[in-house]
Amino acid sequence: MDDYVKSIKEEVKTQKDIPKDKIKSNYRELFSRFMISYPPIKVESVVDGEVSFSVAIKDVGLSYQDIQKFRAELFSYITCNFVGELLVRENINEFANILTKLNKKTYADVVNGSEHKKFGFKIMRNRLFFFFHISLVQSILNEDFKRELRKKLEKS
Repeated sequence: MDDYVKSIKEEVKTQKDIPKDKIKSNYRELFSRFMISYPPIKVESVVDGEVSFSVAIKDVGLSYQDIQKFRAELFSYITCNFVGELLVRENINEFANILTKLNKKTYADVVNGSEHKKFGFKIMRNRLFFFFHISLVQSILNEDFKRELRKKLEKS
């Protein structure tokens, strides 16, 4: 673990430091597990612009008991979308590579023919599976490009 993450872990109050009457839900505890982990992803499939990838449950700091405890939160839209997009953004190069492998004749139809709206999610064989449309990757890359362009324009 790098020093930056270690320093954050030391500075941030954890759920155990917060009085019991202040704890409102399991979301904070669950999200903190995802935020301090850097799980390797595995692209499972790409079919007609629909991408499936997975991460090992243990790599996100969860156990079988945690899966039971956080079941409702794991399958909520907020968790699926937040964690799914976080993982895509942190692995954008791997997902951008998918775009480069698309046939140039069908690229526009595959990428622009549908729009990413929300992540799909399932748990299977000790892995968390996420499903999304590849148009999300193009949107993220466009965002990044615009941000970098603004920085350069501000400097000049």
